[in-house]
Amino acid sequence: MARNTLKKIIALILIAAVTVCGAGCTKESKKLKVIPVEMPVPTYCNPLTGEAGYQPSKLSQRIVSVVVENHPDSRPQWAIETPDITMEAEVEGGITRMLWLYADYKNVPSKVGPVRSARPSYVKFSKFFDAVYIHWGGSHSKDGYVGGYDTIINEGVDDIDGMLGGKLFTRDYSRGTSSEHTGVLVGDKLASTLKDNGIRTTAKKNQRTKLLFNTEVKNAGSKKAEKVKVTFSNSTDTRVFTYNTEDKKYHTGDWGTDVNFQNVVVLMDNTTYITVPYKGSYTSYLNYSYDSGTGYYASNGTIREIRWSIKDGKIKLKRKDGKAVRLNPGRSYIGLASDNHGGEVSF
Repeated sequence: MARNTLKKIIALILIAAVTVCGAGCTKESKKLKVIPVEMPVPTYCNPLTGEAGYQPSKLSQRIVSVVVENHPDSRPQWAIETPDITMEAEVEGGITRMLWLYADYKNVPSKVGPVRSARPSYVKFSKFFDAVYIHWGGSHSKDGYVGGYDTIINEGVDDIDGMLGGKLFTRDYSRGTSSEHTGVLVGDKLASTLKDNGIRTTAKKNQRTKLLFNTEVKNAGSKKAEKVKVTFSNSTDTRVFTYNTEDKKYHTGDWGTDVNFQNVVVLMDNTTYITVPYKGSYTSYLNYSYDSGTGYYASNGTIREIRWSIKDGKIKLKRKDGKAVRLNPGRSYIGLASDNHGGEVSF
């Protein structure tokens, strides 16, 4: 219950007491007996997970997003079990990459990554949440393709680039892999880096996607989903989530370690491949249209088909009957699958 509501209730109690006494009390009866009233404690929830116990002062904080590698040599990714939301989508060459969202930029783990470069679809997804976009490098515009760097500028997105160095970034060579798999975000340096760079840290709530949550775990739908398989396109690998009846979460070991989610959301979207010269050869970048489409929401061992759209720069999730989708409290996985290039969901 909000504080102003509590104040109104207390004021009404006092007014009622004065009114009763003014209706003809004797001197003896004017000594009112005060009966303590137990008022409910306000509940504040993490805006990305819906989990209670969140500090109210953090509700005004800006979300941050981090681009994370998904090459086999990068697995298991450092701190992969920690994001509030893990978004995964195809980038190019049949590979996927992730965008990790954290509601509390002051509580990002000390070692996150490997951090990778910017792509247009990831920049735009970050903007849906008014998030600060953290990356290491980016694709460049050429031959009709608008790259990650130009998208950051065109979309007016606040970003921090590891290519510029600074205390927020370092490298870990302990795995013996090539340098593109070694970039590390030093999370405990993030708050001071935002301040040093003059980046806004207060959220513009009317400009970020607002997810809705149940107060307790409920079935996502009427269909059972003990296993959910996501195929991003006809050129990528798949992601498989298996429901665990003990902790009631969806688990995957596809990243080289066990990771679990309360919610699995897949958005089907039309995609476009743009082939451009790259390092003496060619590469085909993939862009998502971010218009509207169908999708799936799985939780608590069940699944339902959903509809999604982008309205006023924010993601809207709805059920087939038009009602808003309410997620269960907990961490969520959001996968983007190509509706016109072989993407699908099976369960």
